[in-house]
Amino acid sequence: VCVVSQAAVTYGQADLQQHCLAFIEGCTAAVVRTQGFRELSDVVLARVLRSDRLAVDELDLVQAVREWAHVSSAVLERPVPEVAALPVRELRLPLLAPSELVTLESCNQQDFLIPVENIAAAWRAHALRKGSGVPSRLCRPRRGTRPRDHHRHLEPRAK
Repeated sequence: VCVVSQAAVTYGQADLQQHCLAFIEGCTAAVVRTQGFRELSDVVLARVLRSDRLAVDELDLVQAVREWAHVSSAVLERPVPEVAALPVRELRLPLLAPSELVTLESCNQQDFLIPVENIAAAWRAHALRKGSGVPSRLCRPRRGTRPRDHHRHLEPRAK
């Protein structure tokens, strides 16, 4: 499905893109472990990551994007932050628990996958108990997001 999705984007086949996305949404946890996922372009990956219907937790998605970025970096012979710039904007870091953000920061010091500003925005969302300064789409849990205590503060009706 990843290869077909890539071709659908390349050749502007909107209907086929939607069918591929629907499949990916239903089987996200399995799809992110495939070689095809690691071979997606940054544009296609960013489109996939915009979906609210992905059936995988955000922490697992961050790890899958990290693996994708390292593969893409090696293949394209470009730095990890450069190849991952577009897809990383779609990661929903405010959904992660504080302990998960600490771990993410530690990993990030090795590969600089995620811009410091994005991590700071996630911490700000925790400190202010709302998605202040963070685009609302990045505070919306996906279908597969495991519930965490702080999510109730991110929901618009909690304001």
